[in-house]
Amino acid sequence: MARRSRLRPVGDVAAADWVVAGTGPFGSGVGSLVPHGFEAYARIPHPASASDGTPVTWAEVAAWSGRVMHPRAQFRALATPASDVRAAKPWEEEPEPGTLPPTALTALCDVLARHTTSADRCWFCVWDGYESTSDGRGTITFTSTFTSEEESGQPEPDLLPPEFPPDIVNGPRVELPKRSYLLLDGPLDAAGELAMSLFPQSPNLFWPDERTWCVATDTDLDSTYLGGPAALVAALLSDERLEAVRAEVTDPVWADSDEVNR
Repeated sequence: MARRSRLRPVGDVAAADWVVAGTGPFGSGVGSLVPHGFEAYARIPHPASASDGTPVTWAEVAAWSGRVMHPRAQFRALATPASDVRAAKPWEEEPEPGTLPPTALTALCDVLARHTTSADRCWFCVWDGYESTSDGRGTITFTSTFTSEEESGQPEPDLLPPEFPPDIVNGPRVELPKRSYLLLDGPLDAAGELAMSLFPQSPNLFWPDERTWCVATDTDLDSTYLGGPAALVAALLSDERLEAVRAEVTDPVWADSDEVNR
């Protein structure tokens, strides 16, 4: 039997008003992704992947290329050798834009849960560009645990209800500059229950009901950004499961913004 996702589509998007009010213009840096005003900010670069699927950190890429891993590093610049390199590059696939890998998302949520009292009530935004059916209904799926998963080695998809109902799909969106999002709610540990085209998809934006922190994974970027208490950022920086670095709300985020590895 499939276990239904605990994420629930929400028609009233007022819970996101503070995010909309707190973010800056599109392209203005970290503060265009998560609200201004947090005590500290962090960045989590998405890992590259070796041929066997093993995560490859950006620090490992820098060690191979002779470049510098720094808080504003961008992957393409970091991965361009500074001089002739004879060793084989340690990665096969570049970091995935728009989604944090499931293991990293789980590690992140473990830390986030320790820095909120409302982990049982969180809000999740999903970019509405993932919709693709000709009749205008949403096709975002929700992962579930099936008894056959161990045999197949892959998670089976489930749909809730089977698709987003028309009143949600045709209803209001969380509107940020150049981005429109569907809104869902559920517990923090359900953050990994989304899927797009049967592949795991992390939320593009999420926060707890008490607004202690906010996490953003823009669909075009290969890093996840967040704002929150200084203690949360310190915990992320010390967690060996994540390659987290400190960020500033004004840091640029685009691929051409690496001023060190040029």
